[in-house]
Amino acid sequence: MNSLFKKNVKSSDGLNLYYEIVEGDNDKPSIFFLHGIGGDLDAWRFVRGRLLKNGNSSIAMDFRGHGYSDHPRGFKSYKIGNFVEDVASIISAEKLGKIILIGHCFGAVVAEHFAVKYPEKLQKLVLISSTYRPPNYIIGNFLRTIAGGLSYLGAFLSPKPYRPRHSDYPSGKFHNDYEWFGLMKTILHNSLRSYLLTSKEIIDLKFEKELAKIKTPTLVIVGEKDSIFKVAISKKIHKEIFGSKFMIIKGGNHVVILNDSEEVSKIIGDFLIQ
Repeated sequence: MNSLFKKNVKSSDGLNLYYEIVEGDNDKPSIFFLHGIGGDLDAWRFVRGRLLKNGNSSIAMDFRGHGYSDHPRGFKSYKIGNFVEDVASIISAEKLGKIILIGHCFGAVVAEHFAVKYPEKLQKLVLISSTYRPPNYIIGNFLRTIAGGLSYLGAFLSPKPYRPRHSDYPSGKFHNDYEWFGLMKTILHNSLRSYLLTSKEIIDLKFEKELAKIKTPTLVIVGEKDSIFKVAISKKIHKEIFGSKFMIIKGGNHVVILNDSEEVSKIIGDFLIQ
């Protein structure tokens, strides 16, 4: 049985970052998992468990403002560059060589930024339900300004998190792209402030011109019915990243890592041995 280690490390700006490691074959690169906005490392429980059968070590972290990591109050703490440096801090603390970086939703956006800044630290990259721009409903400078302003206002007025913890993620076809009850649970488990300020980074996202800088072997996965970041966005990411591979999960929505974990795991597993 693989050993599970629960750890903490200090970020470059002094925050406590929580992560978990499952040890595997030292001759194989570690797989590093990055979750989406409002989630935590347990969102990967099904995909991660299946990929462990390949013998790789795995690392999954709680982003700042999520799960058991610190929940900073400062607005600047949630700039995307800080999330990138948090990943680098864990890689450094564990003295890892090149890793396989897998991100979903916001985690995939962080992975894109990481791949541009630290290509020497990556062996392969997997982007699931990713984007390089905001969702369709907030495209345009006016709507961006309104959405950004509301995010700051809500974050300013938000209380401290109720009780930071992990969410319960049942397996199966239970997760829709938009679930208001689930969103409320997410905010209670983390905080309204962290949710809004992390979302603000997506509202302001303009990364299309940077995608071509990614030279790491990359796999792009998207659900056929993803209504948050639609198939066309992932196709554009695939087009801009030279030599990348592209896979659509038939009938899948945005939450394919939970709803379609078996198929996602097989696709990733095949990519890792190529």
